[in-house]
Amino acid sequence: MTLFIAYALNIIDYLFTRHWVNLYGLSAEGNPIGRWLFENNLAGIVKIFIVGAFFVVLGYFINRYPKYRWMGFIPLVVYGLIVLYHIFIYLKINN
Repeated sequence: MTLFIAYALNIIDYLFTRHWVNLYGLSAEGNPIGRWLFENNLAGIVKIFIVGAFFVVLGYFINRYPKYRWMGFIPLVVYGLIVLYHIFIYLKINN
């Protein structure tokens, strides 16, 4: 369940980032790799399929080796903080 929530947060991150790029251009993307992905129309593919495949592999690894279950919390925390950052920016801009 942890990885499913992290994947959902990944998609939310993509949607927020796409929104900012549509409004403010590529300069809104602070990550140079993300900027390159948006320039080449690969961001959606990477965020949906490649990151999704990573979560599937990580989920398999965690199920096979339960002592590494804690590893599922790393992407959850990272994407959770990124989405909170997006929400903070959204609220700051709209006030």
